[in-house]
Order: sequence, then C-alpha cells, then structure tokens
Amino acid sequence: MKRLLLLVLALVYTVVLAEYVVVVRTEPFSWVYVDGIYRGIADMNGVLVLTFQTLGQYKISVTKSFYLPFEGIVFVTQSGQIVVQAPLKRAGQLRVFSNVYPIEVYAEDYYLGTIRSVKDTVLVPEGSQYLTFKASGYQPQTHLVNVAYAKETAVNLTLVEETLTVNLKIEPKTFSPNNDWYQDATSFYIYLSKPADLTVNIMDKSGKTVWSKSLKGKAGTNVLAWYGTGVEDGEYVVEVVANTTEESYTARETVVVDRSVYTYTKEKILTVSAIGLGAVLLMLLISSSR
Repeated sequence: MKRLLLLVLALVYTVVLAEYVVVVRTEPFSWVYVDGIYRGIADMNGVLVLTFQTLGQYKISVTKSFYLPFEGIVFVTQSGQIVVQAPLKRAGQLRVFSNVYPIEVYAEDYYLGTIRSVKDTVLVPEGSQYLTFKASGYQPQTHLVNVAYAKETAVNLTLVEETLTVNLKIEPKTFSPNNDWYQDATSFYIYLSKPADLTVNIMDKSGKTVWSKSLKGKAGTNVLAWYGTGVEDGEYVVEVVANTTEESYTARETVVVDRSVYTYTKEKILTVSAIGLGAVLLMLLISSSR
C-alpha cells in the first residue's frame, strides 16, 4: 500500500510540475505572442524558448517591423520539446490614394489588409507583384506594384462603380408549408452587384400583394425565407426591386405553394428520437442497478 501511494504521489508530482517546451525559430528580435498575449522577443539568433504548464492547443503569433506577421497553431500533446518554424517575409508599406474607401488589398488572393483612409497603410511583401484592390460596389482593379523593403510605396486609384444588377433564385421552387418538417419554407437567394435598397413583393395570380419586405441589401448574396403563412395553394410571382440613388433593377421568378402531400417527416423524426432517448435511459437504468 505504501509503495502504491508513493507511485501515485510521484505521478501527480510529474504531471503537476511537468514543463512543455516550445522553441520558436524566426527573425532576430521578433515579438512573439501566445494566444494574443506577449511572451517575449527572439534573441539575436532568432530563437525564443517558451514553456507551458499544461497540454493543449496554442496560437503562436510573430511580428516584426516591416515584416509580414506569422500565425500558426501548435499542439502540445506530450512533454519534451517542440520546434516551431516561423518564417517572416520582408515587406514595405503601401499607401493608397483613391476616390473611395474602404479598400481591401490582396496579393494573389491573399488578403493583406483594409485601408479605410489615406492615413492608413498596409504591409506588402517585398518585390514586384500584382495587387488587387476591392471596394464594395466598385469594380476591382489589379496593378503591378514594386515594393521596396522598409520603404513606402504609393498607389493612385480611380475605381469605377459597378452597374446595378440583380439575380434572383428560389429554392425550393415548390414548397409545402404544412408543418410536416419537410420543405415547410422556401428561400430567396438575391445577388446584388453593389449595395442597394431592396423590396421583395409576392403576388398572387390576380396581382394582389400577399407578402412584402424591405431591407438594405449588401453586395453579394442576400437570403430571405418565406413560410407561405396565410396564403392558399397555387403559383405566386416573387418580385425583387433594387434601388440606388441613380439606378433601379427588377427581377422576377415564380414559386409554388402545394400542401397536398404530407410526408410524415416530423412523426418519423420524433419516433426515432424517442426510441433513441428510451434506449439511453434504459442503459442508464441498467448501469445504475449493477
């Protein structure tokens, strides 16, 4: 018994006092963060040794002036030493003069940052490369830019506003709002080329509006659900009207409400769930009686 107690104490001592070592190798004098908390500066050889008291997953971030930051995940699963290679790319600063802000900056689809005014700059990798500039509601532009290390490069842009276009898709085209938990609603997928005021009207075969909703639409995908509440079975016209200060665009599609088929999906789901719950409760009763 004494030997077992000593073994348990030794195990507890080992677990409690164990240190897990992570060695970060990066650029000299870089700042290192763990889960957003500053942990130290790499030495002249680009090395920083981190110790952890517990196992787990940690986010390692490394920054240095005029270098693109590094972010990575390390999994500490056992005692010993783990080496994290955190290479940093040399960079310069980019300033953007534009007729519109904010602007997102990309290098070959890699997001570099957002510029919200001429006061802002973003770090861009050193060298000649194609940069793409995007602003909501405007056509993106791509420019070949030569960026020098630790220097500022300026780009002048005149972005062209997108022409307002709307695309309406409905899924499912036929739905059955009969509370059987199968296709009880339908969704309107509305694409906008740029932000606009949206009005969605649903009209019956006589032209009477049975449902309407207004909202601020964003560039890209906008989704609305319709549950067919209070309408009869039949075909309806869905009309989407998009307006900006200078443009207007209308798109129409049809949708069918059909409650004639009841699938018993709700009853099937509830039955399976009840059987599963009953099985779990039975297992708990059996285990507790032993």
